[in-house]
Formats: sequence, C-alpha cells, structure tokens
Amino acid sequence: MSINWSPPFAPRLGTLSPPGERPGARPPESETPIPLPPSGPVRRGPRLRGAGGPPYAQLPPRLFDRPTSVFVYGASRPLVNLALFALAQATTPQFQWLDICPPGEERQTVDPVRLGWVRDDQLWVVETACAFQSDPLSADPPVFSLIRSDEPAASVAELREFVKLPETSQRILATPPPSNGPGVVAVPNAHRVMAKFPAAQIPSLIHAHHSAGFSVYVGYGEASGMGRTAFDFVFRLDGERPENWRSSRWACEKGISAGPLRANRAVGLSELPIFASVFSRAFPPS
Repeated sequence: MSINWSPPFAPRLGTLSPPGERPGARPPESETPIPLPPSGPVRRGPRLRGAGGPPYAQLPPRLFDRPTSVFVYGASRPLVNLALFALAQATTPQFQWLDICPPGEERQTVDPVRLGWVRDDQLWVVETACAFQSDPLSADPPVFSLIRSDEPAASVAELREFVKLPETSQRILATPPPSNGPGVVAVPNAHRVMAKFPAAQIPSLIHAHHSAGFSVYVGYGEASGMGRTAFDFVFRLDGERPENWRSSRWACEKGISAGPLRANRAVGLSELPIFASVFSRAFPPS
C-alpha cells in the first residue's frame, strides 16, 4: 500500500485555527514577493543535477531534490532564521514555516515573517514543544482495524508513525508536497523547545515527514544544538551581528564529504549565492 497523507488518512479534527488566525501571524508588510535566485527555475532539473546552478554552488543537489533533514545552528538567531528561509525557499516556494513564537513576542526586524516573506497560508505558529512530540496514546488508533491483514509491514509502520504525530504536524503533512520535488517543513527558533524534547523521538519524527514527501529544516539559534546528529545535514553559521552577515561563515559539520565545504571548512555567506540573494535583500545598502 502506498500511503497518501491526504484522504483517506486525513489529519485528526481539532481546534487549530487557519494560518492567518494563529497567534503571532501578521499580514505581510509588503506585497512584493522576495525574488527567486537569478539563475532561473528554483526547482530541480538537469542544470542543478549537473554542475549546479550558481545559487546552489558548493551545496549538493541531494539537499534539494529529495526529502532530507537539515539542522542549522549558530549564535545569532536572526542569521540562522534567514539562512533557514533561504534553504527552504530554494527547495520549494511552497515551504511550510512552523514558527515557535511565545505569545506577544515582537518579531525582530529581519525576521522572515515580519519582512512579509512568509505567506499566511504557509505560516504555522506554536508556543511549546507539544507541537512536535509524538502522541503515544495514538499508537493503535481504531483506523488500524480497517487495514487489510496482507498490507506490507513497512506501510503499516509508516501509517502508525503518521497517526502518532500531534495535530499540527498532521495538518501540515496533509498538504500535498510539490509534484517535482520534496515539500519542506522549516522550524525556526527550535532552541526554545529542543532542550525539553526527547532526542529519541527525533529519528521517527524525521522519518514520518520523509514518508510523506517532506524535508525537515530546523534552525537552532544558539551556539550549539542538541539532537543534531539525527539529521542528514548539519550546518554551523558563525557570526553574531546580522548586519555584518558578509563576514559570517558557513560550515558543514555533517552531510558533505567533497568540495569546498568538506571536512568542516568554512565559506563566507557572501560567497554562497543562495544566501547572498536573501541576506542582501534583508540588509539593503544604505
């Protein structure tokens, strides 16, 4: 059985408000969408799988053309969140932005949501780690009584992982991913919950998203990140002052074994077009 996260396996009903009505959601401050990287189509194709278009220079195509997991951490939360946005947008303009934002918190000036770069229908705002934790009480819901006895064990396991997810995650994964590449669930500000999040749950959470055709991109706005070893790619962003982003450095700690970023080598953000196009828009020349 090939599981489709749309009906018949629709997300559980609940009280979650539409994206535009969720706490912390704001209307875009600008109707002008952020431009795509200048090399042409963002989605995967022969140009990317070959030499890699300029926006993807020094980053492997497999980061963008199949479901994967990415962990970005650094001392500056604004820098990390902008980098996370750049990766999500480059993978698919249809990314989902799952923001961990306490009630009443004022967003920073260069926050992608405040800049109007995240549409209301892509924005999900949560306040606690409960939005990410599996629900052990859903391990054997009534739906399993409807599954045929000859269904492959792997298919049953995937469905079991899905129904154990909390309501927020189920509703996101019920959104069909793009037909020509993975969907993306980007989670900025994860440092607010990961210290309380059971590390043992991370692999199964990632696998549930992969099975539904989604990549998981996590931003951790502190000097280190707990649980990051479970991710396919781990990136460190060295820099403290967002306005000085050109002097910030990007390094891969896991996932890249060849090229300029191999062996934890650092590259300036300004040397990576995928980031330079986003950061230069967030910090236009005065």
